[in-house]
Amino acid sequence: MQKIVRLLVRFFRQEVRNSNVLFSLGLYLLGVSYLIYLLSGSTPSDSAWNTLLWVVVFFGSVQLSSRSFEFESGSYFYYYQTIANAKHTIIAKMLFNVAYMMLLSLATWALFSVFFGNPVYNTALFFIGLILGATGFSVVLTLTSGIAHRTKGNATLGAILAIPLLFPVLQLTSAINLQAIVGVTLTDAANLLGTLVALDMGIGLLAYLLFPYLWQD
Repeated sequence: MQKIVRLLVRFFRQEVRNSNVLFSLGLYLLGVSYLIYLLSGSTPSDSAWNTLLWVVVFFGSVQLSSRSFEFESGSYFYYYQTIANAKHTIIAKMLFNVAYMMLLSLATWALFSVFFGNPVYNTALFFIGLILGATGFSVVLTLTSGIAHRTKGNATLGAILAIPLLFPVLQLTSAINLQAIVGVTLTDAANLLGTLVALDMGIGLLAYLLFPYLWQD
């Protein structure tokens, strides 16, 4: 656990030093949200609002995943092998990306609420769905980015590998969010929530078991 915490601190410091990436991601969210506001001409329907929100989150997460392992390349790869094993590294990387994706998703929700209003009736259900969806995105993109990195591929390879796994996560999350918009209770949405939790855990377990075979010279 101590090694995972140390890795999380190191990842955080790397992001702080590379602050231009944070600014570019924030500019992307603000710019795209405002562009949608200008082009829509009117307040979108509830389903369109939900769809547009996840389109913005999706492309933001793909942009984020493209640089997920950029600090673990070259000589840094051997350095990380001396301070932590593969399982510590993948757990820390997934936790860090989950936090990053949660921030991205919540920021997008806030911007959409400013520009288009907030049509969500059951805020608790929408928040839970957003967090579970962000978790699923993070786990999938961390795994595929790691595969692309260690096979000497580029960011495009990681995105191609991620798409089949992201679709079920996106469909389940969108369905949960739509139910939250119309006011479905947590109890009535329990089946969808349970399915999404199981999917997130399954992909996370796959990443945990597969990554040690990738994280070696």
